[in-house]
Amino acid sequence: MGKTEASPTAPPSGKRLPELDGLRGMAILMVFLLHYISDSRTNNGEFGTLYRFAQIFRLGWSGVDLFFVLSGFLIGGILLDARASPSYFKTFYVRRVHRILPICYAWITAYGLFGYAARKWAPAYDSALVWNSVPPWIYYLFLQNLVFRPMSIFSHYWMSPLWSLAVEEQFYFASPLLIRFLSPLRLTQVLVGCIAGAPILRYFLSSQAPDGLNMSYVLMPCRADALAMGMLAAVAWRTNGRAWRARHTRLLKTVLAILLCGALLMVKWLPGPRNGFEAAYQYSWLAAMYSCMMLVALVHREGILARIFRWRFLRELGRVSYCVYLIHLGILGTCHWVLLHSLPRINDWRGVLTTLLAAGITWGMAQSSWRYFEKPLIDRGHAFGYSRG
Repeated sequence: MGKTEASPTAPPSGKRLPELDGLRGMAILMVFLLHYISDSRTNNGEFGTLYRFAQIFRLGWSGVDLFFVLSGFLIGGILLDARASPSYFKTFYVRRVHRILPICYAWITAYGLFGYAARKWAPAYDSALVWNSVPPWIYYLFLQNLVFRPMSIFSHYWMSPLWSLAVEEQFYFASPLLIRFLSPLRLTQVLVGCIAGAPILRYFLSSQAPDGLNMSYVLMPCRADALAMGMLAAVAWRTNGRAWRARHTRLLKTVLAILLCGALLMVKWLPGPRNGFEAAYQYSWLAAMYSCMMLVALVHREGILARIFRWRFLRELGRVSYCVYLIHLGILGTCHWVLLHSLPRINDWRGVLTTLLAAGITWGMAQSSWRYFEKPLIDRGHAFGYSRG
């Protein structure tokens, strides 16, 4: 394929794209609203009508799919730009360690210490409530998505979001090898194979394995289609495919509109897969929708999507999204248990105010973590540059 001049509407591949920060903010907002509103609503109490309103956010779990698409695009793009560097592997992993491990390991350590202290010094608590049903070392090694056992209430609220980190860390081990040693054509073929193969694997597991639906949700090969779509978009972004997309923005918008209509129908009739067939197509459908949404925002930077994703609120939320994702559910569960002695519920004013308190604590902790912990570590990691061969 010959080189084609990029469209002036498309930014250069190496430039930071503010729309991606906004997309990341939208992803964490979806997950946040799912846990704080949809999962906490009831059909009784002072706010019984909230039950129907909260159903709007039932697809909030798919914010994780958007995170996967973004990871594929961003990490894939970084690796593609540096694939010839002699320090390719060293720099990539040093930067990832500085970005991912410190705050994650701090949260896992708090999980282990708090669970131990609660069992030792608070015997009035039901041991099943605070039992570390998955030991901390599993989380330190990012193997939690391979362990299928019942979780205590404490483990669920403190640690359940971390399954997606295991998927991404496993992706970080595979993707640098693929990009380093495969030609662009072969890499594209492998990515297309992942996109086609993941739904088949989900169908097989969901139909045959006893815990198949859960396995198809959390195993990295089963979610590889979303990651591969992001990487494939990164490959196209660095070729003349970018100019093609700029010339075919109308087609991209049409495809996105079709995918959005399908997602709206899912909100009403398919908030989550119930069998192998639904598991096969729903995750891929949503990942394709988010991939198309990302491309439309990046190519048509004066369009409504791009303007929305440049909103300051979404970009700021995207900036602290990693910490928010780690802690938001644990803070919610802790606030409700300590103040109301119950699981999170928003069926009365006390529940609403406690949930708002949890949201404020989460936001404050995330902002402090970014300013005093995460950002300095990221800057230190970026002191390691990709050397030129």
